[in-house]
Amino acid sequence: MKNQRLPILALLLALLVVAGCKLGDSQATATPKLLPTSGTTATLHPTVTMEPATAAPTAAVATTVAPTVAPATAAPTAAATATEMATATPTETPTPAPTATPLPLPEGELEHLSNIGPYLLTPPEAGQPTHELLKDGHMRAWFAINPAHWAAADALPNMEGYGRNYMDEQEELSFIRRREQGARGYYDRFRPTYEQARGNVHAWMSTWAFVYGDKGFAEDWVAFQREWLRLMHADGYLAGVGGMKSYPFKAGEFAWLAPAIAEADYVFLGESDAPTLMTGAGHTTFRYRELYAELQAALGEQPAPELILDVCVDGAVLVALDAPGGPHWQRGYRDYNISPEAYAADVRAYDISTLFDPYVRHVFWFATNISEDTRSFDVNTPMLELADSWHVAAETP
Repeated sequence: MKNQRLPILALLLALLVVAGCKLGDSQATATPKLLPTSGTTATLHPTVTMEPATAAPTAAVATTVAPTVAPATAAPTAAATATEMATATPTETPTPAPTATPLPLPEGELEHLSNIGPYLLTPPEAGQPTHELLKDGHMRAWFAINPAHWAAADALPNMEGYGRNYMDEQEELSFIRRREQGARGYYDRFRPTYEQARGNVHAWMSTWAFVYGDKGFAEDWVAFQREWLRLMHADGYLAGVGGMKSYPFKAGEFAWLAPAIAEADYVFLGESDAPTLMTGAGHTTFRYRELYAELQAALGEQPAPELILDVCVDGAVLVALDAPGGPHWQRGYRDYNISPEAYAADVRAYDISTLFDPYVRHVFWFATNISEDTRSFDVNTPMLELADSWHVAAETP
């Protein structure tokens, strides 16, 4: 009986050994089969693979291997990390000096057009380079302070002229706050200049002083401008309102002025930034687009008047915004160590952008250097020569 059990025990022992070996083999082959599964799991949970902040190569491989999965699995954690990295970059990496990059020239009929004209703070004296350039050039219009004081020989009859009279800011505000009575006093004060420049000035701008964010003042302003416009139109003059900067307006405030703007022939707005115009895009420049959208909504079916802009590089914007890194007393491109060529390219980029807004009639440029003694804006004739070339098609060789 014992002899019969021995073969049975031996057989059972052999079976156990074989079973154990097969179990080991199955476990060994199961491991590589799990690798694709673990890879898929990692793809479905990007927070796991992106957890190490320095694992840029891994993230790159993940997006390469499964680009279709990435958009569907963009976790909030990953988005927040990307935002933090984007906001942290400027503080960790030195910011390069700003350079003006002109936009590609428009094609077709816009190819050799420009809205730019000169903003003249002093008379373009006959016989001087600026007058000769404007008299024989291609720019369509000019804007000037006190053009009634020009000599007869200084006139530019081939160009569309726009004028304004200068008054101290506080004195001008006092006229505006007296509403209709102030408008009549203001009109009487400058009526001789309107009459003297009749025929040389296409349209006049009214006041430039303004108090932003004050609805009560806005109501005074509307009453003043409507009466001034009534008087100007009654005497046969074209007239526009505005003159303020575009960037201090908060949402909805420009629409407060709609009742007066609706009666104007033109709207005037100023835009500026430093060290270039294009660096302020969306912040202090091109804000006129938002304001005009508000204005048109307020006017309903009545079309808004055409817009006339004046532009310059002026550090006063940075002062107003309490920008870091001051002092910001600089005016003109030279104080910012920008070449005349780069500054002109910057203005041309702004100019080209306005060509695609059909309601923009002119862009008057403080084509400036800065005066050595007063640091005030000063006309730079070579800059105006560049602007004049924007109005004509380039000659083909």
